[in-house]
Amino acid sequence: AELRIACAEGEVVLRPVKPCPRCPIPNVDPATGETSPEVLDTLSTYRANPVVDGAITFGMNVVIVRGAGHTLRVGDAVAADWKF
Repeated sequence: AELRIACAEGEVVLRPVKPCPRCPIPNVDPATGETSPEVLDTLSTYRANPVVDGAITFGMNVVIVRGAGHTLRVGDAVAADWKF
């Protein structure tokens, strides 16, 4: 599985390596910077992931296969090659 992102400097290729447990960022209100447990509390009802000992997952850690140092911008095209 890979993500390919076309950017001004060329292509960035990312390979997912493992789910990201309990990322706290969704709990932060972007307008105020204040935190609330509401988002992760809600996710805990259906996002417990047995791959990471039942932790709540909300994202994926990736490694850069190609394109380290390139700048990604809003609007860059993303293509995914997922194998299930």
